[in-house]
Amino acid sequence: MSSRQARSLVRNSSRSTALLGRHLEKHLLAYAAAASAGLVSAALPAEAQIIYTPSNTPMAIAQENQGLALTPLDLNNDGTPDFTFAMLSTAQFSSGGTTIGFKFFLKVVPGKTGNEAVQGQRALTAAAMLAGATIGPQQKFGAGDLYLGIKAFNGFYRNSGTWQNVEFAYVGLKFLIKGQVHYGWARVKFPFLGGSGYPEGINFPSIYGYAYESTPNQPIVAGQTSGTLQENTRASSPASLGMLAAGASGMNLWRTQNSANDVP
Repeated sequence: MSSRQARSLVRNSSRSTALLGRHLEKHLLAYAAAASAGLVSAALPAEAQIIYTPSNTPMAIAQENQGLALTPLDLNNDGTPDFTFAMLSTAQFSSGGTTIGFKFFLKVVPGKTGNEAVQGQRALTAAAMLAGATIGPQQKFGAGDLYLGIKAFNGFYRNSGTWQNVEFAYVGLKFLIKGQVHYGWARVKFPFLGGSGYPEGINFPSIYGYAYESTPNQPIVAGQTSGTLQENTRASSPASLGMLAAGASGMNLWRTQNSANDVP
C-alpha cells in the first residue's frame, strides 16, 4: 500500500469515527430525554388543584325559641350542601318574666355519612384551626355534629368550645365526591372576639371563603386559595440529561443529591 493510500484510509476512518460519534451522541441525548421525561412522570403525581370560592356570607341568625337557623356549605358548588352550620338560641322565663335559663350553640353538621370536620381537643367540638395548618389524613376527624361554641345557663353558666376567643379561624373538613375523600376548609369569621369580654361575638358568624383539594386524598393547607401539588410539595428532582449521558457516575451523583434533599 502506498503512503498516499494509507493517508486516505486514515482520513476516511477518522471521518467515519466522527460521524459515528455524532450519530451515537444524538441517540444518547434522545434516550436521555426520554428517560428524563419518564422520571418526571414517575416522580410527580397527577396535578392537583385547589378550588377556592371567595365569599363573605353572614350565617343565618337563630331567633330566640324559633328553632334552628341553618346555613348550608357547598364546598364543590355542585348544588348539594356538604355541610350545614346550625345555630340555636333558646330561653326560659319565670312567671315574672325573669330569664331563668338559656342555651345557645353553633355547630357544623355533615351533609352525609363520610363527611366530617376536624375534631378539637374535647369530644364533640370542632377545632379552630390556624392559617397554615395541614388538613389531611393525619388529623383526627369527628363523625357527626361538632360544636364551635356552646353557651348555657341553668342554675350555673356554661361557656365552652374552642371558638370562644377567636375572631376568625378555619374549620378543617373531609368530604366525599363520588365516593372519594377530599379535604377542604371553611373560614369562619366573627365581627369581634368572643369570650368573656365580648360574649356575643360568636352569635354573628360569617363564612369568609372556602376551598377544597380537587385530587382525592390530597391534603390541603388551611387558608391556601391557589396552587398545585407540585407547588405545595417538594418533589424529587429528575436526573439531568448530562447526568444520564454520563452513565453510572452521573446517576450516582443524582442519587447523592436527592439523598441530601431528603434531610428535613
